[in-house]
Amino acid sequence: MPRYREPLTRLVAVGLLIAGIGTASAEIMVHDAWSRATPPGHPTGAVYFELVNDGRLGDALVGVSTERAPRSELHRTIEDGGNSRMVHTPRVSIPAEGRVTFEPGGRHVMLMGLEQALAEGETYEIVLELEDGGELPVEVEVLPPTAMGGSGHQDDHGNMSH
Repeated sequence: MPRYREPLTRLVAVGLLIAGIGTASAEIMVHDAWSRATPPGHPTGAVYFELVNDGRLGDALVGVSTERAPRSELHRTIEDGGNSRMVHTPRVSIPAEGRVTFEPGGRHVMLMGLEQALAEGETYEIVLELEDGGELPVEVEVLPPTAMGGSGHQDDHGNMSH
């Protein structure tokens, strides 16, 4: 039997091991990213979406950026003695096989220093920075200023379509 088969067998075994490690990672997806349209001259906006982790490992959202605003931060609205206020949350855990919702009155991405209004009907990109999963680009749809939720993209059974 030729001697070259043994190194080839080792190479295949190492490749399978590495492939197996890759399948145990977090599998994070973003659903229904949206913003409300802002009036001209208004310096702030917000982004809402749902993070879904179908993987067996957790991860964390540790940053966000966009060309639309010089500063973007992860925020959360909290109730404190009957008053609500926003707090910066530099790290948001994303549990394994779990989801985290960014919605009005709760978690959101705050866009600060907008030089141009977010116009209804436009889309723009944000980039979510995951602690272990790297960068995740997300397309954001701008809805009317009165919007309370994403466009849905749901079928007749309420299931998210992809």
